[in-house]
Amino acid sequence: MKMTKATAKVAAVATGLAMATSMLSLAPIAHAATLTTAQVSSILSLLSSFGASSATIANVNAALTGGTSTSGTTTTTAGSCSFSRSLTIGSTGADVTCLQQALIAGGFSIPAGATGYFGTQTKAAVASWQSSRNVAPAVGYFGPISQGAWNLGGGSSSSTTTTTTTTTGTTGGTTTTTSTALTGNGRLTNISELGDVTNDIKVGDSATNVIGLSMDATDGDVALQRVDATFTIASTGSQSSNLDMYVSDISLYLDGVKLASMAPSGGDKSGRVWTYRFSGLNGVIKSGATGKLYIKVTPLASIGTNEDSVTTAHNVTVTLAADSVRAVGADGISDTYVAAADTVAATGEVFKVSSQTTGTLTVSLASDNPVAGIIATASSTTAGVNLLAFNMKAKNNAVTVTDLGASLGVSAGTVAATVSNVKLMKGSTTIKTGTLTTTGATYANVTFSGVDQTIAANDTVEYWISVDLKNDSGYADGTTITASTTASTLWDVSDSNGATVTPSAPAAGNAQTLIGTGLVTATFVSATATKETGTIAGSNDKVNTSLTFTLTADSGSDIYFDVTEKPGLITVLTDSSGYGWATTTDSNTGTTTAATIAAADTNSNDSAGAYFVIPAGTSRTFTITTSLTNGMVAGKAGMRFTGFNYGTASGTMTNVYNFNMGAFKTLTLTGLAIH
Repeated sequence: MKMTKATAKVAAVATGLAMATSMLSLAPIAHAATLTTAQVSSILSLLSSFGASSATIANVNAALTGGTSTSGTTTTTAGSCSFSRSLTIGSTGADVTCLQQALIAGGFSIPAGATGYFGTQTKAAVASWQSSRNVAPAVGYFGPISQGAWNLGGGSSSSTTTTTTTTTGTTGGTTTTTSTALTGNGRLTNISELGDVTNDIKVGDSATNVIGLSMDATDGDVALQRVDATFTIASTGSQSSNLDMYVSDISLYLDGVKLASMAPSGGDKSGRVWTYRFSGLNGVIKSGATGKLYIKVTPLASIGTNEDSVTTAHNVTVTLAADSVRAVGADGISDTYVAAADTVAATGEVFKVSSQTTGTLTVSLASDNPVAGIIATASSTTAGVNLLAFNMKAKNNAVTVTDLGASLGVSAGTVAATVSNVKLMKGSTTIKTGTLTTTGATYANVTFSGVDQTIAANDTVEYWISVDLKNDSGYADGTTITASTTASTLWDVSDSNGATVTPSAPAAGNAQTLIGTGLVTATFVSATATKETGTIAGSNDKVNTSLTFTLTADSGSDIYFDVTEKPGLITVLTDSSGYGWATTTDSNTGTTTAATIAAADTNSNDSAGAYFVIPAGTSRTFTITTSLTNGMVAGKAGMRFTGFNYGTASGTMTNVYNFNMGAFKTLTLTGLAIH
C-alpha cells in the first residue's frame, strides 16, 4: 500500500508517542544510566517534532531527569462537561468549574484557575473560545448557541481532535465540516418530525424554520454526513418555478448551529421540484442526546405579484424523503435514515411567502374597566378620576398609534363645566393630555395628539382615560359622566410597513354618578344562611340569614340610614335563578318575619327604631338579620339586597344607592321542606 504524507505523519506521531510511553516506563533505568543534558534535550526535541503534547514532554523530561511525573493527572475534556442552563457573570457551580477546566486545557487563559465562579476572566476566555470557533456574537455569554457549538465538538478538549473547515461551492453555498473523534458505535433512533415551523412567511422575515427532525443518538456519538431536502413549488397560475423567486437562502441547522447553506439556484431542478444536498457535515449528536435538525429559508425582501401568496396559495412543499439523512458512528460505517412511511418523508411541510399583511388594531374594554358607581366630588378639583380602561392589540405586524380619539358625555350640564383635564394614561404614566372639542352641550370629543405608542405584533397593551373634575358648583348632584374611545376619524395609526390602519369599534365605559353630598360607597363584608328544620308536624323549615356591610358618607354632610322604611332591602327567593327580588319587606310572593338591623358601633345621634346616622366623611358597619318562613319556592331560600335608601335629613329617605350590589346576597339553601 502506498503511504501518503498524511498517513506517514500519523505513523510518525504514533511511533513518537509509543517511544514516549516506553521512556516513561523505563525511566528509572534511563535515569540510572545518567543521560547527559544534550541527550535528554535531543529526546525531547524528537518528541516535539512528532507532535507530542506539552504535558507528555514534561512527564518524559521529569522521568529522564529524576523529577516527578504528572502522568496520573486527570484532564477535564469538553466532552465531559454537561450544561443544562446558560452561564454568565455571577454563575457558580460544578458546570462552571468544568467549563473553566476545559477552557484552560484548551489554551484559553483564566489566571485565577477553575474556581467555579463565572467572573470577568471566564467571560474573556469564553469570548476568545467563541471567536476561535466562529460563534457569534463572541461576547462571553455561554448560552444555547455556544453550548450547541461546544456539543458539536467545538469545545476545547485534551483528548478530542477537532478541525473546522468552511468551503464555498460554485453555487455560492457554504458547508461547515467539523471532524470530531467519536465514541461508541452510535446510530440514530426515534426519528420524528419536529414542530416549531412556520407555514406563512412574510417578505423581509429572518431565516425561518420550514421543516425539522428530532433524532436520538443511541449506543454512541453520531456524526451527520449529509442531508437531502426537496422543495416542490405548486403549479398555480403563472408563478415562477424557480425557488430563488421566493427565498434567498436555504440553510441546515443542528441544535441552533448552522451547519451549511446553499443558494436556492444551487439545487438540482426537475420541473417544479428542487433537490438540495448538504454534504460533508459531520455535525455531531452526542451519545444519549437528542438532536434537533431544521431546514430554514430566508425569504426575499420583496416578492413578485405572481409569487405573492396574499392573493393565491403559491405553496412550497418541503420534504425530507426516505434515506435523506446519512450519518456515521465511531466504527466508520455510514447508514441512511428516515423511512419512506414517515410523515416527514411522505407529506412534508408546506409554506408560502407573501407580502406583509397590513397590521390591525383591536380596541376593547380591559378586564379592570371601572364598573358603574359613584364618584365623590368636592368644592375643589377632584383629580385623577379613572373613567375607562381599554386594551389595544396589534396583529400581523407592529402598529404605531400617533393620534388617539376619545369622547366624554355627561347627563346634564356640559362637559366643559364638568371636566378640566382629560389624560391618556399607561399605568401610572401620563402619555398625553387631550384637547377637548365640544360638539354638543353634553358631549365632547378629545384628541390625544403625538402619543406615538408602538405595539408589537400580537401584543396587548392597556391604557386608561382619566379626568380631573372641576368643583361641584358647576354640575348637579346625580350627574353621570361616561368616557369611550371613538371611531377612526380622530385616530392616526400605521403599521410597521407604513400602511394606514383603521382601529376597531370603540370601547365604551360605564356611567359614573357624581355625588357631592350623600352615600358614596357600600362595601359588602360577609353573609350567612342557616336552616332550622321544622319540628312540629306540618311546620315549614326556616332559614335564618345574616348580611354585614359598610356604608361610607361623603365629606359634605351626615347621612341618615332609615330603619323602618327599607324598600329594596329584604328579599325572598321567588324565581328559577335562585334569587328573588322584592321592593318591600312584605313580598307579594311570601312573607319575611321582622328584620333586625344593628350597627357595629354606637352613635348618640341614632334614633332607636327610626334611623342611624353616618357622620360626614366616616363609615359605619351594619348587619341585617332575617328569618324566612314562607314563600320559599321549590325548596330554596336566600336573601339579596337591591339597594339602600338614605337621606341627608331625618325626615325623608328618597335617595337610593344601588350600584354594584351583586355581592350583597346570602347563600342559597336548597332542599327545604315546605308544608
